[in-house]
Amino acid sequence: MAFLESPRFPDKIAFGAVVGPVYSTVVTTATGGAESRVITWSQARNRYDVGRRVMNQSDTDALYAFFRSVKGRGHGFRLKDWTDYTVTAANGALVTTSAAGVFQLAKQYIAGTLSEARNIRKPVAGTAVLYRNGTPISAGAGAGQYALDTTTGLATFVADSSASISAIALGSATQVTLSSALAGVAVGGLLSLSGLSGADAGVLNGQSFTVSGVAGAVYTLAVSTVGKIITSSGTGSKYPQPSDVLAWSGQFDVPVRFDTDDMKMQIVDRNGPSGDLLVDWGSIQLIEIRT
Repeated sequence: MAFLESPRFPDKIAFGAVVGPVYSTVVTTATGGAESRVITWSQARNRYDVGRRVMNQSDTDALYAFFRSVKGRGHGFRLKDWTDYTVTAANGALVTTSAAGVFQLAKQYIAGTLSEARNIRKPVAGTAVLYRNGTPISAGAGAGQYALDTTTGLATFVADSSASISAIALGSATQVTLSSALAGVAVGGLLSLSGLSGADAGVLNGQSFTVSGVAGAVYTLAVSTVGKIITSSGTGSKYPQPSDVLAWSGQFDVPVRFDTDDMKMQIVDRNGPSGDLLVDWGSIQLIEIRT
């Protein structure tokens, strides 16, 4: 089993797909008719039907070859969902992850006070633009810039600024002293740590922590290190802060697979003097997959 970044499912055939999101809900009905419902998926999986129509010879050949190439349900691949493939700065969000400076591209769907943030893991290369407080950000290796992995939708930022850790005091709150203060890291902000040593250094390394106090270059972090063995010699870094508004715009594909290993087609006619076949395809289902 593999995910094939290329080729993408033929766009011309995808254009005519029947599309819809699918959720998973466990409904229990009591004898009196009252219901309890448990939502088991936080995000929908889209389902597509690319069959249920007559296709000409070239489209038939393309679909037939693609189905054989991905081995039916065997491999995942990209699909352009013509009903929903763009993101604007108004609904494109960047969601924090557990790794410092790494954000997941997402799209916000809003209905009144309700919303769902859909993870976008397959942005289309060359289309994404990231914004910080309304200003486009450049991709690159400079301070505050980023690198985007178009196979995962993860944007990894370069730190705005960094300073070496000269001391660390462990306890119910952890106090970190830097060689110099980092401008813009205030109470309620985030300080990211890396390079610390000791048996329990993994508790802090590669993560960001909320700052509960600042005194010059001394930062108190809301993380308990009671009983831990961690020694200074690492680095404190500033990445985008909670006060920053991060957004993105661009295009994205949906990761899918065929939901059948059995494809059926029937010749229904020839297309005029050229003799091209017209082929009737039954229901051919695709289902969105988690990657």
